[in-house]
Amino acid sequence: MNKKILFFDYDGTIVCNQTKEMPVSTIHALHQLKEEGHLLFMNTGRTKAILDDRAYKLNFDGYILGCGSYIEYQNELLYGIRIPETIKKELIDKVKEYHIDAFFEGTNALYITHDIQSPRLLKIIKQYQCERVNLHYIEDLVDDVVKLFICFQDLQYVEVFQNWAIQHFEYIDRGRNCAELVLKGNTKATGIEKVLHHLNVSKEDCYVFGDSNNDMPMFSYIENSALLGDDENLKSSVKFVCKSAQEDGLVEALEKFNLL
Repeated sequence: MNKKILFFDYDGTIVCNQTKEMPVSTIHALHQLKEEGHLLFMNTGRTKAILDDRAYKLNFDGYILGCGSYIEYQNELLYGIRIPETIKKELIDKVKEYHIDAFFEGTNALYITHDIQSPRLLKIIKQYQCERVNLHYIEDLVDDVVKLFICFQDLQYVEVFQNWAIQHFEYIDRGRNCAELVLKGNTKATGIEKVLHHLNVSKEDCYVFGDSNNDMPMFSYIENSALLGDDENLKSSVKFVCKSAQEDGLVEALEKFNLL
């Protein structure tokens, strides 16, 4: 078999959303793919600061992080951007003004707003504490910020904030009044494009695997795509729809592509 390049989302694809564990079948499959000489890339919305150590133990060839904002290949930096200081300062002011719970996701640390109300974000904070993420409040923000994850406390401010944000950011609605903000021009698809250009690999030799709507750009960019789970909004965008990660859906997807 010709060597292929595979791009995997992390949460909900390699790690189960419910248990936060990696299925044994997934770990074995990734090892087998590596042994057969395929190139494996993680392509996740997580930034380097919040990617837990287990991800690195999988020995991927490269990492596309922060929805295409940061790319490493064989431990070397291929690409990296940060939110400009002027936009970052304005962003902090608007988050405070519009009562928005926010994670400012950096390369070395995660910075959070005070008095977070969102149960979703509070749950994620507990998860990150278990993963020993370097966590601080935004007053201590000294690191570069790559992207944001936000949740609105007051829904009357959703439209006005969104109208401002889309001038500077890709605005990814993550449901339940939450969104991801990534600097314009950066997506999981642009991350793949940069990797393919660097390695001189064609799109036809690529495969992508994901489970949520921030994976949509890579589903649209690469034909060999597989969705894990039953997100009705994404089913028409992929070649194969498989079971969830918890139900060994990644192995199912790899087998459908005859990669295992």
